[in-house]
Amino acid sequence: MKRDLQVLIVEDEPFIAEDLATMLGDLGHVVSGRARDAEEALHLLRSRPPDLVLLDIRLGDGPDGFAVAASLQERGIPFLYVTSHTDADTLARMGETRPAGFIRKPFDEEDLRAQLAVALTRAAPTAAADLFVRDKGRLVRLPVSEVLFAEADDNYVILHTAERRHVLVATLAHIQQRLGATGFARVHRSYLVNLHRVSALHDGHVLVGPHRVPVGRTHRDALKARLRIGGTGDR
Repeated sequence: MKRDLQVLIVEDEPFIAEDLATMLGDLGHVVSGRARDAEEALHLLRSRPPDLVLLDIRLGDGPDGFAVAASLQERGIPFLYVTSHTDADTLARMGETRPAGFIRKPFDEEDLRAQLAVALTRAAPTAAADLFVRDKGRLVRLPVSEVLFAEADDNYVILHTAERRHVLVATLAHIQQRLGATGFARVHRSYLVNLHRVSALHDGHVLVGPHRVPVGRTHRDALKARLRIGGTGDR
């Protein structure tokens, strides 16, 4: 089941925080929490870890946004800086903390939408438990376990689930990295399958749910071996 993106806002200016919250809502995302300083942000990270953080650098008295960024790095949570400070020293420090991107104040909804999409793409782990896909103009979380198979189509990849298809601008090799090597296998130059969803293996194709997915000759033996190891076996 897809889940909306959970975003934590760390911003000491109430009006800016409210603008961000409104824009996130308009884009179909959920604000998991708001923090006005580093201490409050770190508390929310422990109690309600978000999918992504919008992080101001200047947070009034006390630790700044770079202190929060260090904790985000340790936890593997992607973040975007939201700042009006773009001097050389600040940009250098930003680069050292490896953010997924940054939004320069003042900003609008299109700036936020674009940077969110870039951030999730850059920060995606190579063996992700979830993917982020577009659904009616918003980004939603799609558990990898729900993907039956992936199909290459020119410069796009189509992810097939039991309920619908999701089209991504990507290569099949990139999606294979995103899905991880343990549960998915390349069965054809244009197809990846979820091994846990394979119900039958025939000469030249596998059944994945109601779908017949072709199996290339060069992939057949490796697929058979993996299915036997996994206990699926030939049908």
